[in-house]
Amino acid sequence: MKRSAWVLYLFEDKDKNEIFKIMEFKTIKELSYVIDTEPSIISNWYHGLINPRGILKNCVLVQSIPVD
Repeated sequence: MKRSAWVLYLFEDKDKNEIFKIMEFKTIKELSYVIDTEPSIISNWYHGLINPRGILKNCVLVQSIPVD
C-alpha cells in the first residue's frame, strides 16, 4: 500500500523568501484542522482550481512520493 504524505511549507510572508515552518500530514483533513481551513478549499487550491486565500497565500503544498 502506498504511503504518501502532504508536506506544507509555511513562509513568513507572501514573497515566500524565508521558510517559517515545515509540517508533514498524512491527510488533507489533518492539514485543514491545523490551519483552520476547509479541506475542500485546500484541495481546490492544490489542484489550481482556486486562488490562494488567507494563510494559503503564505504556503506551498507538495505531496511526497513514497519510496519503496
